[in-house]
Amino acid sequence: MSSDWSSVEFQKLFLVPLRNGLTRPKAVRGSGVKMINMGELFANERIGNLPMDRVPVTDKELSVNAVYPGDLLFARQSLVLSGAGKCSLFIEDKEPVVFESHLIRCRLDRAKADGGFYSYYFRSTSGRAKIESIVEQVSAAGIRGSDLAKLEVAHPPLTTQKAIAHILGTLDDKIELNLKTNETLEAMAKALFKSWFV
Repeated sequence: MSSDWSSVEFQKLFLVPLRNGLTRPKAVRGSGVKMINMGELFANERIGNLPMDRVPVTDKELSVNAVYPGDLLFARQSLVLSGAGKCSLFIEDKEPVVFESHLIRCRLDRAKADGGFYSYYFRSTSGRAKIESIVEQVSAAGIRGSDLAKLEVAHPPLTTQKAIAHILGTLDDKIELNLKTNETLEAMAKALFKSWFV
């Protein structure tokens, strides 16, 4: 982290207070609104347009538990220390999306903070150390929203945040494209091999 960046209590960057998500038993899942679970969070640094469980929600529940592009999602608990407080960025979806109770949603004030920057910050060595400073380890590792809100975090100028998030996001997009290209080429190679030798 740059030594000339200021620091700020994380909650001073929030547009709305932190929120835990919805509880929905497996018995009611299957139709309704898409819901981000721990599985999507742990499998993806950036969440957008993924297949997910669907759950019934009321209009009021949707209004207070929806996720929007730029929202951060943190894992409240994990069986391992490295998973507690894991942060992912919600980037988009073609339809409304909510999140489950094992996650904490953080919506930043865009006039002060960039969600993309802070998703990379909390994946950095410095940001991860901040998260680990608030992890409580009992039978599982976990964090509390009240502790997360009080963390002192790096706070570079907004233009710097956006530039860093743009560069790193572009690299992530390129990596994702290369992985998809490799999968396609591998499938083509297997098909050719099969047609020639099987």
